[in-house]
Amino acid sequence: MANWYVKRGSETAGPLTQDRIKELAAQGKIEETDLIRKGDQGDFFPAGQIPGLLPDPESERPPTPQAPSSPANTPPARKKKHSSLPILLCIGFLAGLSFLFILYEAWNRSHQAALRETSYNRLRQMGLAIHNYHDIFRHFPPGGTLRDDGTPMHSWQTAILPELGLEQSRLYDQIDQDQPWSSPQNQQVFRYQVSQYLNPAISETATPDGLGLSHYVGNELLLKKKTPLRFRDVTDSAANTIMALEAGENFKAWGDPGNIAKPHEILGPSQKKSFKGGTHVLMLDGSVRFISENTDPEILRSLSTPDGNERIWDY
Repeated sequence: MANWYVKRGSETAGPLTQDRIKELAAQGKIEETDLIRKGDQGDFFPAGQIPGLLPDPESERPPTPQAPSSPANTPPARKKKHSSLPILLCIGFLAGLSFLFILYEAWNRSHQAALRETSYNRLRQMGLAIHNYHDIFRHFPPGGTLRDDGTPMHSWQTAILPELGLEQSRLYDQIDQDQPWSSPQNQQVFRYQVSQYLNPAISETATPDGLGLSHYVGNELLLKKKTPLRFRDVTDSAANTIMALEAGENFKAWGDPGNIAKPHEILGPSQKKSFKGGTHVLMLDGSVRFISENTDPEILRSLSTPDGNERIWDY
């Protein structure tokens, strides 16, 4: 059975059956000026030229009672014909919106994956820098150094700058280690934004005072302030001990000696995160893991301690 097509302007509907064409014509949805083609190829012809397609207006016109006051030559009311073009345009618009939504969802998934990979790699860089620091000084960097009078001096992220590359090593050389990080002599240096300390998923990069932020926090149970630990002081598995992790809020400057915390206190479902569903953490063995926000709180506490000798099951 041949397919039929209806063309109006730039819009073409079909394929349609012959019965469907006749049905549309009977409903007044096909006008004399519409173009009709029988078959998948060939020329279109005006609907009015196709015999028997359009109903005879005279045969369909019902008898009209003549009111006494009506002129005898009053023309009959023309039957209103409905166009399917608005419906086709609406369908096309909705289809276009659906396609754009699919494209956006695909782009968003790809974008989020790229952000997560960057944060993952920056934690890996910090892990390597901490290990290099330990190789040189035979202990982990202190979470924050203190002067004899208790004045906070410098952070663990300041200490590992030379291990992050030549540019950061030069930055480290500009810091007056004999003065606190917050002293006027050091303020200009700490305005610098260290890329390795910034999570690309977070737009906030500086404090209200203009100091460069860190989106990562050290484990204060491992990076101790007064007595730095060594590898041999860690009795728990290095693969199950957190060194540092992503922060989701309350960011501190990378030079702030107070940029440390107990990991189990900033992990979990009630804490804000930079990525949906969990947090990237840097383990003592240098690996990076994505810990689900639904991880058992006791496991999080065990992962935070370097010498708790807890039994850790799968997480």
